[in-house]
Amino acid sequence: MKRKFFTNLPSEITTDVLSRLPLRSIALSKCVCKPWLNLLDFDDFKFKTPPALALLQQTNSTRCSIFEFEDKDEFVEEKSHDLHYIPLTHFEIRDENSEILVGMAANGLLLIHSQGGFPQIPLFICNPITHQYIELWCPEEYILDDDDVHIMLSYGFGMSKISGQYKVLCKYIDASSDSYRHVYTLGTGTWRLVEAGAVSGFGTCLPGYFGFNGILHWVGGEDDLAHTLWVCCFDLENECYDIFSPPPPPPVDGHGRQTRELSTLMDCLCYSYTWEDDIVIWLMKEYQVEESWTNLHKISRNGFDLDWDFASDWKYMGVKPIRLFKDGDVLMLLDQKKLIYYSNKTKTIQQVGMLNDATAQNYVSAMIFTPSLFSFKNFVFENVISF
Repeated sequence: MKRKFFTNLPSEITTDVLSRLPLRSIALSKCVCKPWLNLLDFDDFKFKTPPALALLQQTNSTRCSIFEFEDKDEFVEEKSHDLHYIPLTHFEIRDENSEILVGMAANGLLLIHSQGGFPQIPLFICNPITHQYIELWCPEEYILDDDDVHIMLSYGFGMSKISGQYKVLCKYIDASSDSYRHVYTLGTGTWRLVEAGAVSGFGTCLPGYFGFNGILHWVGGEDDLAHTLWVCCFDLENECYDIFSPPPPPPVDGHGRQTRELSTLMDCLCYSYTWEDDIVIWLMKEYQVEESWTNLHKISRNGFDLDWDFASDWKYMGVKPIRLFKDGDVLMLLDQKKLIYYSNKTKTIQQVGMLNDATAQNYVSAMIFTPSLFSFKNFVFENVISF
């Protein structure tokens, strides 16, 4: 007699079993029976799929590809730089303006917007796994009919830690008055003004915002002779701002400032830049404790195997670590264009091309993405579109 094993299991055990399946298996499980479909479509369902990598690649359109990593303690071949990954999904974004699009990930969702922050181009908030998206426009006051007025906006995106609300932060980059910013809470249909507080008057150093632990971070600078830098924060829960000091700066040599990047490694805030012949990576072991900044890596660029000439602009390129593997290897994004891979065993760096198309080596954005089955169906004030 055939036993209906799963039928007799308590729902919490069934949930735990299903949550451990690979993402593709979870998608197939929704077709098994109606109880499983209802369980997997429930907003509180959390699955244990490891973080993936989202890549935005610019060709005639913008292609978004999601890859899942196999993180092994060691690679089979001592000198291998091959990443073990599984393609999960991909989609194309057609843009009539042919503008470069960049992205930012937050708890299973992606915010995709124009790199230049142009008000004439909408924002897209999407879930690549459920194939749903919302089209969002910037605050009305920034959409002007005068072609001679050029407005550039910067955007941050994240989820509040307690209430679980997704929020978009919008800043007018060239505003003469910086006392207010706009905030959009997903599902409300409206932008709100929020006082800039501690970061009022601070410029935003490119490339922009980074979300960590329910807080948006960016590197901001004071308009003083020393060009003093701060790590600026916006708490998405209480919508308050704060600042703290970055790691100790390198010696000043009169050749200008580097491009600094914020990211996360080992569940810590990460601060990185290029300096002289090195990639320098810092970790903040205790959040907002300035004394806990620790130098994780100082990687020499000697031995680089890249197909382009970068020596003259080296000091002005940003480098963002986006994955630290168990064996000490690091996957990084260089100058928002090239994926590079550092082997801790061989102490060398090589360029990575992760798509089958041999010409697909110029990446606009790369970010750690946590796959989710989160649905927009409860957002009655949003125009939810399936693709």
